[in-house]
Parts: sequence; structure tokens; C-alpha cells
Amino acid sequence: MRLDNDKQIEDVAGRVNFSIFELPAGTDFSKIFEKSYHVTPSGAANDIKIDAIREVNRITANQQATALFIVVEQAERMNVNAANAFLKSLEEPQQNVHYVFLTNNSGTILPTIRSRANNYYIANDSKVSDPPAADMEIFKLAKEYVSATGNQLPDIAEKIIKFKKDEARQTALAVTACGIELMYKSYLLRGNPSFLTKLEKLLKTQAALSQNGHVKLQLIANML
Repeated sequence: MRLDNDKQIEDVAGRVNFSIFELPAGTDFSKIFEKSYHVTPSGAANDIKIDAIREVNRITANQQATALFIVVEQAERMNVNAANAFLKSLEEPQQNVHYVFLTNNSGTILPTIRSRANNYYIANDSKVSDPPAADMEIFKLAKEYVSATGNQLPDIAEKIIKFKKDEARQTALAVTACGIELMYKSYLLRGNPSFLTKLEKLLKTQAALSQNGHVKLQLIANML
């Protein structure tokens, strides 16, 4: 669902148990629900680890008499273990607890999490011709990946999983999300149906990666 501005976030989030907001690049997440409990990426990997989610589960274990907002900044940075731990807390949501995920790219959040949330985005002035709002290295990998031939796929898949060895799946998901945006915008600009064919393959790849399939195998198999 589209929102007109970020001032609507607090009103919308207070009505549901779990919401994801995709916000324009440059948004200061720390200013949203400023007095609430915030979870942020940390450490050398700049990710959200399972210990952070365990602390959230501890905080929300008791009955809440008033509204409690748990704000996860850069939610796409949750590693797989943290994401799985968070899913467990959604199975029996506590009354008056509201989970708010903030991200610049909701497509890189695991579908198993997105499917449980109310998803919103803030309208901005970005155009179809604008490049994806992705890290430059991810953008470069995505361009190589979507243009790779069958014989080239094993090499580019290896490059993707070795970019950050300790978070190969997250990198692969980020690359496929960037590729999806590239193919979608390319089709809108040029109208070539081959972009839609590639888009469908990328969506299948992203879904397979989100289900904990073998990373390199899925990067190759679904694109052939």
C-alpha cells in the first residue's frame, strides 16, 4: 500500500501487529518511533544477529498494558538465523506489541517474513530510468548476473557467494532483488518481452533462495 509521507507511519503501524515500510534512500530511520526500542545492524558484518532478536523476544515475553513498538532498522540486514528466530515470535503475537520493519528495499527481506506483514511504501520522485538504490558492488554483480549466458553462470554465481562469504545467501538475495528491479525497469523502458522472461527466472531464483536452498545451485539452475 502506498503512503504519501513518512509522517503516516506511526499512525498506520499502530493499527497492526506487523508492518514493513519501504522508505526512500537517505531516510533517517532513527527518527521514526524515536522513543521506541530499536534494533540496528552491528559488528563487522553489519548485520542483525540472532542475539538481537532473542533480546526482542525477552522484552516482549510479558503482557504489555500499553502499545510497545519494536523498530527494526535496515531489516534486510537480518541474517538467516535472526530471521528464523523472528518468525517464531510472529506465530503467537502478543497483544499491544507492534513490530515495525524499516528498509530501503523490501524485496531483499525474506518472503516468509514479508508474507506475514502489512507492506507499505512511501511515494517518492524516483523514475523508471533511475538505477536501483543498491550498493555499487551489488549493482555490478546484478548486471553481470542478469546478462550472463548459461556457460558464464557458474563463474558469476561463484563470484556472488564469495563476495561476502559469511553472508552468501543475503548477498545472493540482494543481487537477485537488484536484478529484478533492473529487468522490470528495462521492460518498462524498452518493451522487449525478453526482459519479462528474465524477470520470471529471477523471481523463481529469489523464492528458491528464500527457502534455504543451496545458494550456488539456485543461482545457476533457475536462470538456465
